[in-house]
Amino acid sequence: MKKNKKSFLSRLFDSNIFLLILSFILSFTSWIIVSFVSDTNIKSVNVPNVPVTINLPDSDFDYTYFIDKYSGVSTNDNGVPLVSVDVKGNAIIVGSLKPDNITITGKLNIPDNAVLSPQEYKVTLNYEKTGTLTNYDVEAITPSTLTVFVDQPLEKEFDIVNSCSFKNDDKDKYANVTLSQSKIKVTGPESLINEIATVEVHGEITEEGTSKRDFIYKDKEGRTLEDYYLTPAVESVDVTAKLLPIATVNLKVEYKNKPSGVKTQANVSPSAVRIAGEQSELDKYKNGLTLTTLDYTDLKNESFKEDFTITPPDNCKIVADGNEKTAPTKATVSLDLSPYSDGSVSKKITYESDGYTYAFTPGEIRVKLYGNEDEIKDITSDDIKMTVEIPDDFKEKLSELQTGQSVSRQGIKLQLSLSGDYTETWIYGSYTADQVTVTKK
Repeated sequence: MKKNKKSFLSRLFDSNIFLLILSFILSFTSWIIVSFVSDTNIKSVNVPNVPVTINLPDSDFDYTYFIDKYSGVSTNDNGVPLVSVDVKGNAIIVGSLKPDNITITGKLNIPDNAVLSPQEYKVTLNYEKTGTLTNYDVEAITPSTLTVFVDQPLEKEFDIVNSCSFKNDDKDKYANVTLSQSKIKVTGPESLINEIATVEVHGEITEEGTSKRDFIYKDKEGRTLEDYYLTPAVESVDVTAKLLPIATVNLKVEYKNKPSGVKTQANVSPSAVRIAGEQSELDKYKNGLTLTTLDYTDLKNESFKEDFTITPPDNCKIVADGNEKTAPTKATVSLDLSPYSDGSVSKKITYESDGYTYAFTPGEIRVKLYGNEDEIKDITSDDIKMTVEIPDDFKEKLSELQTGQSVSRQGIKLQLSLSGDYTETWIYGSYTADQVTVTKK
C-alpha cells in the first residue's frame, strides 16, 4: 500500500522555522496597530509653513487683503500667509503630519451684517484636521491672529525725489548725488496708494561712493506715510555720491539764414554759467554752450528779447555760484535789428518739367525783405531764387497720368534764397503755394 503524501500547507505548518517567522510577523503587526491607536506613546511636534485661507465676505468691490510686511508673518509666492502649528498626539501620527494635513482658515472680525470697507481688520484663525491622520490635538497656532488691510489693489508709478545731501567743503568741486533710477512702481491698497504725493530717498552722505536707500512716502502735506502695506517694485535704490569738477562756460547764440554782412550780435544774460560734470565732458564746451539758434527768417527789423531754458550737457548739471542760492535755469537773449529797413518783391511761382505743365494758385507771391535799405531798393524778382518742392508721393501720381489728364495737390512748399550780391538783407517768413495743378502734355 502506498503512503499518503502530506500537502504543502501541512508540511509548511509542521515547520518550526515557518511558525517562528509567522509569529514574529503577527507580533510586529499587532504592535504597529496598537501603537497607532494607543495613547501611551505621546509626542509634541511643530508643523511649519501651514497656509492660511482667508475668505473675505461678499462685496460689490473686487477686494483683496494685504499683509503687514513688518508683522513677521511669512507668505508663499502667491502672498498667502503661512503659520506654524504645534500638535500633540501619537508619535508616529504626528511625526507624519504635513502642512496639507491641517486646514487653517482665517475669519475677519466683522459683524455678519457689516459692510466690508477699505481698512485694517483682525483675523481669527481656526483649524480643521483633514485626511486620514486625525488622531492628534492642535495645541497652538503661531501667530494666533493676523492683521490685514482690505481694499482693492492698485499699482502706480511715481517720480523718485532725490532729497539726499552730500556735505562738501571743496568750493572747486560739486557734490553730485545720482539715483540708479528715476521712477518707481508701488503696489498696495488703493486708498493708501492714493494718499502718496511723493516718493523720496533721503539721508546725509559724508563720502563718495554708492549706497542703498529705502523709499520714503509722503502725502501732499509733506507728512511721512507708514509703508506697512506698500510694496515698491524694488526695495531700495542705489545712491551714488561723487565730487565733480566745475567749469565756467559761456552761453552763446547760433544763427541760421543770417546774411554775412549783418554784424549785429545778440546779448545773453547771464553770459556764462557754472557747469559740473566729468572733465572729459566739460572739455567739449570750452568754446561755449549753445543756448538757442536764431533763424533770421523769423526775425523782423525790430528789437528781439526772449528767455530760453539753459539745457546742460548730458550727465552734467548747472550749479549756483558763490553769490547765488540757486542755479540759473533760464537766460535772456536780446537782439536789436531796429536800424534795418523793410521792403518786398513780387515773385512768380514757376516749375518746369518735361512732359508736364504746372499751374499754381496763387501764381505769384509777395516776398518780404528786411535789411540794408540801399540793397532792398536794388533787389528784383530775378535776384530771388525759388525752389519748388514736389513731394515724392505726388511725383508717383504724375507718372500715372495719361495725356491730357490733370491732378492737383495742396500745400506745396517754396524755398527762397537771395542772390549772393546782397549780404546785408534777408528773406522773412516761409512760403507755400496753396495748390498746384499738373497736366500731362
